[in-house]
Amino acid sequence: MHTGSRPTINKLLSLSAIAVTMAIASSTASFAQTTPAAILPSEPAPDLTPQVAAAPTPDLRQVECIAKIIMHEAANEPRIGRVAVAQVIRTRIKSGRFAADACAVAKQHGQFFDVDAFEPQRSTDGWSDAVAIATDTLNGGGDEVAPGALFFHAAYSPMAGRVRVAQIGGHVFYR
Repeated sequence: MHTGSRPTINKLLSLSAIAVTMAIASSTASFAQTTPAAILPSEPAPDLTPQVAAAPTPDLRQVECIAKIIMHEAANEPRIGRVAVAQVIRTRIKSGRFAADACAVAKQHGQFFDVDAFEPQRSTDGWSDAVAIATDTLNGGGDEVAPGALFFHAAYSPMAGRVRVAQIGGHVFYR
């Protein structure tokens, strides 16, 4: 073979490659035109990431009763102390020794104050936080701060005859 045919062969190979590329493009376009839309993806694939179910919304009256107790009894305590107060209410509900819901626990004779008469200022960050703590507590959230505590009292006035569980801020928590 002489040197004059090499450029011709290369030219033919290049032309063949262009022809093949055009044929593929043409058949793809033809396929897209003749294929039903249901076969071709027209939308992004659905998100298959597992979804976490939202916690149920507790009864707003129950949230309000616990939030009022937090505000009245522990508004000046550190957040962990406010959580502990809310958890005392939850522990009482679960114990079977007290009433079956937060408002009834709050209204038991000699336990708390008149939650119906108490009207905290609701436009404060303290109220918003109390509502968040109450909601989380009623949904079963949060690590136990004073495990098993059914009572709390001011640290300067201990409760005789009760098992001390923890002291948080100005409160001592008991079983």
